[in-house]
Amino acid sequence: HARQFGSLLNMFQSSKMPRVPLTEGMVDVPAKAATSIVPTDAPAITTLPNGLRVVTCDDKSPVASVGVFVEAGQRFEDEYTQGSSLALERMILGPTQNHSALAMNRAVAGLGTGVSASASKELITYGAEVLRNDVPAMLQIFGEAICNPVINQWDVDAAKKMLSEQAEERQYLVDEISMSDMAHSAAYVNTPLAFPSAPTPNAIEMISAEGVSAFMNTCYTAPNTVIAAVGVEHDEVVEAADKYFGSLGGEKVAPMAAKYQGGEIQMPGYGADGMAHVALSFESVNWTDDSLAAVSVLQMIMGGGGSFSAGGPGKGMYTRLYEQVLNTYGFVQSAMCSQVVYSDTGLFTLYGISFPQYANQLVAILVEQANKMAGPVNATELQRAKNLLKSYITMHLESRYGLSDDMGRAVIAYNQVKSAQELCKQVDAVTAKDVQDIAKKMLSTKLSVTALGDISGLPSRDDVARQITEK
Repeated sequence: HARQFGSLLNMFQSSKMPRVPLTEGMVDVPAKAATSIVPTDAPAITTLPNGLRVVTCDDKSPVASVGVFVEAGQRFEDEYTQGSSLALERMILGPTQNHSALAMNRAVAGLGTGVSASASKELITYGAEVLRNDVPAMLQIFGEAICNPVINQWDVDAAKKMLSEQAEERQYLVDEISMSDMAHSAAYVNTPLAFPSAPTPNAIEMISAEGVSAFMNTCYTAPNTVIAAVGVEHDEVVEAADKYFGSLGGEKVAPMAAKYQGGEIQMPGYGADGMAHVALSFESVNWTDDSLAAVSVLQMIMGGGGSFSAGGPGKGMYTRLYEQVLNTYGFVQSAMCSQVVYSDTGLFTLYGISFPQYANQLVAILVEQANKMAGPVNATELQRAKNLLKSYITMHLESRYGLSDDMGRAVIAYNQVKSAQELCKQVDAVTAKDVQDIAKKMLSTKLSVTALGDISGLPSRDDVARQITEK
């Protein structure tokens, strides 16, 4: 190795290139002005005659991101159609009335891309990145899949097989997804919001070709659909949307109104990690609530994470759950704060993991942190939380996919798209009193408790709720 290093050193020393000290400037070439792919024009929105909406923003890039957003998901299901969202997530390139599944997949491959599909409580999204000239062709493929699907029993069975394999892998797994599903089941008892977002054997058993067809016929309507694209001219997308989605009809479909009830789910022995998992949840705000910015700042203040976090500094190490929980109690393996927001409700959760012998102490710690949310907020942590939230907003909108995703969701929620500057301005306007007020409002809702794993002797929901109300 020393000989090889010496040979390399000799090679560089014998180079005929002139030696230029690093302290000297580069060749005298005028510097190019900085360029940016961030769009300067506001997003354009058009509503087609059938009620479908198109939103675009052209960043002049040769690559475009295009997505179709359908207001549908677990919330829109009933006992007959339960599980349809999960099945459709895996059936995006199935056969249509005009093309076979093979032809659909070959068409996508011919564009040199792939498609993604994602189902959540209130939204099913389809997305792809293509060359900007191929956006109409991609919309033709999406239009075929969404407007003219053929739901065969064997395709549904294939989707159920994939879902069953996933469910088997997750059978005893306890993570944020499973805890969120359990928290929703406790908070929204016997309503579609309690339907699982991850496949379970019971949900998979409910899936049928007739149910999937009925779900699509009900929810896949033009007023429930938004096409969002970044990196392409607006008129081109409108023309393609009208051509390939113009046959989509139907009326606006809304889910059953949310009914937050607050409840309790305790599953002793569930999970394979031998730990105690506890979550305290409260009803939060919806997408149009004036306090959305304040509750988002509160989430940044609480923060949290795992006891071990790879990736270096800058990962929320100064949030309350890090400083006051993870850095204080060695038996706590994870402590985090999360919130999910829907059209008419929201769920704010404090979730902790500890060694089983400390399960009761974990509950007491989470209760203490919940009560502190309504207490004093110092100027330093408030500004730090605002900065963190604004960085998340701006970084999310830096990518084409992030921008198209934000535009599609914004049009569904508000029928308009707010710029990063507008969103950051709302964050800057949040005061300490705003944070305290929304925290008090959430703490006044009925508590939901979710506990899994080795949790013997854990107090009941009513006992925990009394500790929160006695502030």
